[in-house]
Amino acid sequence: MHPKEAYKQKTGTGRLAALSLVGSEILIGIDFTHNERLNDLISGKGEFARYYPVILYPAKDAWYIDTPGFRETVGERQLLVIVVDATWFFARKMMLLSSNLQALPKLSFSQDYRSQFTFKKQPAPECLSTIESSYYLIRELQSAGIANPAADAEPLMTVFRNMVDYQLASEQARHVAEAELLYPELFDSQG
Repeated sequence: MHPKEAYKQKTGTGRLAALSLVGSEILIGIDFTHNERLNDLISGKGEFARYYPVILYPAKDAWYIDTPGFRETVGERQLLVIVVDATWFFARKMMLLSSNLQALPKLSFSQDYRSQFTFKKQPAPECLSTIESSYYLIRELQSAGIANPAADAEPLMTVFRNMVDYQLASEQARHVAEAELLYPELFDSQG
């Protein structure tokens, strides 16, 4: 997670996703090249040999869940998905600076999803928030028989939609308050 997301966005979608996903961790930084915890997780050594680490990131050489050979490559190991939580500008910067992230196999979506983040402008229609990405990833992994089909991913989107609704209502309340200050005659309770 980029420090800006960690320290300025206490209810950002990365934090909400982490609170909703059992076994998830938040690692904060910009250049993760020397991040001890991340390097342990992706090392493939000792207790971490049980993981097959990938990074959820769009790239020309990215795997898709339905790419022939993907399941066989993962094998019996547990898929460990690294999700970069930052604005797209900062996510690219984090990838450029972090040689350990660059070296990981990339995983992307086989479907074409559109963000429902209606109060925040994304740089492109296919750019998703962290919580949306987590939701769609779980759904794709379930459809491929990789993730537990009984795991319920819907709470991720419920939390996300509640956050969006709250932000939209707050924005509307700010607009009404500004209008009352500028045009009090329109809001005169005696009229």
